[in-house]
Amino acid sequence: MRRHPTFHDWFNLYGKTIDAIAFDVDGVLIRGREPIPGAPDLLRELRRRRVPFGLLTNDGCHSPEEKSGFLRACGMDVGAEDLISCGHGLEELKEKHGWTDTLFYVLGSLGTPCFAERIGLRVTRRPEEIDQCAGVIVGEKRYDWHDHITAAYNFFLRHPDRLLIAPNPDETYPHGAGLMGVASGATTRLIQRLCAAAGTTITPVYLGKPHAPIFEHFHHFLEKRLNRAVDRNRVLMVGDSLTSDIPGGQSFGYQTALTLTGMTTEEMLRNSPEKPDIVIAALT
Repeated sequence: MRRHPTFHDWFNLYGKTIDAIAFDVDGVLIRGREPIPGAPDLLRELRRRRVPFGLLTNDGCHSPEEKSGFLRACGMDVGAEDLISCGHGLEELKEKHGWTDTLFYVLGSLGTPCFAERIGLRVTRRPEEIDQCAGVIVGEKRYDWHDHITAAYNFFLRHPDRLLIAPNPDETYPHGAGLMGVASGATTRLIQRLCAAAGTTITPVYLGKPHAPIFEHFHHFLEKRLNRAVDRNRVLMVGDSLTSDIPGGQSFGYQTALTLTGMTTEEMLRNSPEKPDIVIAALT
């Protein structure tokens, strides 16, 4: 691992070794609804230098329009077109399975506008319609957990061949004021474990980091934006998580940089088997 006091210092020394950057959002650019120190200046500098970048997030309950709005409110010049969410992986699934006007049961929110509906899928949140569905997509935010998780659990006992899709694999997320919220990955694994206890094996489909779909979507986006092929080993994934950003980037073939601006501490880094290529204390 190479260590640098700031991302700015690293970039001045090694920026020519990469063609593009993938930034995690929460913990790297923003913390809650506040910017990480130096984040607005860093993005402005990258735009000035014409360095291609995109923002990867496991936040599947906010659309790119919503998420980019949060970032602009923090002083960052980004648009919805710069955001790649775990929810975008539904596009690849739709193409793979040939879904046309297909109905899915949705737990919670998948953003506004909804990630599933914007690509032509139909959604329902009515338990009495669940047996008509090709599968369950686990969103987030507030909903009646008891009724909807119970409906999904019994659905998979009846239809173990249908899909359980989790855009966000994370089990928790920062909820403000030092609190943590329960993310869709935890809900998904609860349904999976309930089914297993009843003798039914369900294998969830995860779309967000560290799984490949979000990286595949970003890489396609990057090559389309640059109008050329991009070597994976010339893309840098910058994140604050040793369980999603770093292993996900490494598995996909990207270089990785861990920032100590979010969830990971020095002690966690020492004790983790996951080691990034670069460790950065601050952005600027």
